[in-house]
Amino acid sequence: MCFPLRINEGGKLSQISFAYSTMSNSTELLRGHKVIVIGGSSGIGRSVAAAALAHGASVVIASSSSDKVKSAVTWLQQESKGATVEGQALDIKDYPALKLFLDQHGPFNHLVITAGDIAGDVNFPHTEIDDSWKTRYDVRYWAVMVAAQHVYKNNLIKLGGSIVLTIGNVHYRPYPGWGLVSGLAGVLESSTRGLAIDLKPIRVNTICAGVTDTEFFSSFPPEARASLFKSQQEKLPVGHVGTPDEVAEAYIFAMKCTYLTGQIITVDGGGVLA
Repeated sequence: MCFPLRINEGGKLSQISFAYSTMSNSTELLRGHKVIVIGGSSGIGRSVAAAALAHGASVVIASSSSDKVKSAVTWLQQESKGATVEGQALDIKDYPALKLFLDQHGPFNHLVITAGDIAGDVNFPHTEIDDSWKTRYDVRYWAVMVAAQHVYKNNLIKLGGSIVLTIGNVHYRPYPGWGLVSGLAGVLESSTRGLAIDLKPIRVNTICAGVTDTEFFSSFPPEARASLFKSQQEKLPVGHVGTPDEVAEAYIFAMKCTYLTGQIITVDGGGVLA
């Protein structure tokens, strides 16, 4: 082990000593914490909720579908015996309802937002920009900003806590026709750094996920889904499409690491390199 040196008053080098604490058990760092997961009824969000429960946290999930919320709560309770899991249907575009939801469940330690979908026709600039695109921005950007401002102004996140957001990696290497999508990811990435400054000491970080095998792709024609996954497996350095559980590990790290803020954690199997 190397220790830094300093020059003392006599012009001689001396070793700087540090007081090291005993190594902590990282699996205990979320024990007793309360984690809110908006978008937690499926996909990456549900895996984040399950991972948080496995680390000893209590969890509240929310999404727009009450049926999905009920199903996810049942599944999470079965997977994590004795864990505290709650669920609530929430339209994140309804800002008064969003604020009320946060008030009802606060104070908490961590707010995770994975909610969002994508417009079906990603063929910019040929497809007209309609209200469906505005809705996507309402969900993925404005709702995030409203939630972040509200938890800060009302002290809803406990000291040492965090906000963890979600984007895709398309803004690094945009696909043809995905100009609007890449713009949305980019604006949330830059806002992550701004929020980390404006909301301090609340930590704000964003997980940038690559292609992940979630329910999102169930809307694709089977041939298109199979073709996409095959091409990803062939080009990704890791050799496989990501799973929600793999990506969820990054959220757990972002919540646990109290020296992390304003950062984008890319979890894409090396997609930006391929």
